[in-house]
Amino acid sequence: MITILSSMEIPIRYGEKEIAVEIPSKNIIWELSPNDLPAVADEHKAVADAVSNPINSERLSKLIKPHMNVVIIADDFTRSTPKKVILPIILDELNCAGVSDEKVTVLIGLGTHRYMTEEEIVKNFGSEVVSRVRVVNHEWMDPQNLVYIGTTSNGTPVTINRMAYEADFLIGVGSIVPHCWAGFSGGAKIVQPGICGPETTAATHYLIFDDDDRVLDYAGMPRNKVMQEMRAVALKAGLRFIVNAVINSRGQLVKVVAGDPIIAHDAGIEISKRIFVRNVEEKADIVIVEAYPADLDMWQATKPLSYSRRVVKDGGTVIFVTAAPDGLSPTHPLLAEKGQHTYQELKQIMKCDLIDDKVAGSLLMLIKKGVEGVNVLVVSEGLTREMKQKMNMGHADSVEDALKLALERHGRDATVGIIHHGGDVLPVLKERGRVS
Repeated sequence: MITILSSMEIPIRYGEKEIAVEIPSKNIIWELSPNDLPAVADEHKAVADAVSNPINSERLSKLIKPHMNVVIIADDFTRSTPKKVILPIILDELNCAGVSDEKVTVLIGLGTHRYMTEEEIVKNFGSEVVSRVRVVNHEWMDPQNLVYIGTTSNGTPVTINRMAYEADFLIGVGSIVPHCWAGFSGGAKIVQPGICGPETTAATHYLIFDDDDRVLDYAGMPRNKVMQEMRAVALKAGLRFIVNAVINSRGQLVKVVAGDPIIAHDAGIEISKRIFVRNVEEKADIVIVEAYPADLDMWQATKPLSYSRRVVKDGGTVIFVTAAPDGLSPTHPLLAEKGQHTYQELKQIMKCDLIDDKVAGSLLMLIKKGVEGVNVLVVSEGLTREMKQKMNMGHADSVEDALKLALERHGRDATVGIIHHGGDVLPVLKERGRVS
């Protein structure tokens, strides 16, 4: 006798835990996960080899002189870059060039995220790094820590961290995954928005709203105009060398690229695409998306929310699962203050210069593009009912409850798509072709 399962138990990542959700088998039309490439055999060797054999660049030991003050810009706790492995190898390379640890500072590229605590710094960077060199936050909230250095050829005003401005040599450390503005993270993003002032970040981020119909297409699009402008800012700021990691969904190191901030970054993007850009045959009536690993707050979770809109039918439902322990955003209250405005209303408000926090205004516009024309049900302990209402999103106590509501809305035969690891996985309709 053949037993036909009426439902499937699907694991959904929710913060640090996993929850099992029963979903009718007949409804599921696709389920996306990263195409995890195998990990390198030896992380230390992979990083050392990349640093020793940089792409389109001389080795750091040849580029840097003993008298130089070096700033290494590294990403923060919202990224899974293996900094504990990468940074000691860079420091050893600098030591070989005659630069002592006392002449090196690690600057945390926060963008406009909240400052990291001392405990978080040790946890993310490791005790070896913290004991060898200074590790400091990019204190973007204090204008005294910023320096205006002019504009790009496109007119973007460039304000950067004073410590980076005064350094003799800048190195960037990050990781490469799809990104809703830049196309892919890593590379120049460690400078812009990493160590820039808010006005610079607002200027680059607003570029995607020049074409309302293509806002959601920037994710996974290499060399889009936001990425190009971020690269222009980074080069103007003096970024000379990068070390970028590509990591699979299990947190394993797959590839390391080092060298020229643009050419090495492009090489890493090609590997990242193979892991995180995933094709689907058709849009679903209902899309369940786990925000992990971009689920610290709604600010980070905007990425998976906007990605899911690509593959849900107009009028469909997105079931958005995010832990969001930091709520909407610890540093950008505008998300709650202006959250009920539509995309077009926000665009008009921004055009009339009625918002002080234009970085948050841009992010809120992206959120509104992500929810435009669909019903969004949010499963989150970190976001209260009031927060969800302020963002014009619905509430559900559990994924099961949300699915029940969605099936009542769209019918028992409604199609369901599932996106795992949604903070990094970028779904692409097959009819559009692969991102290239």
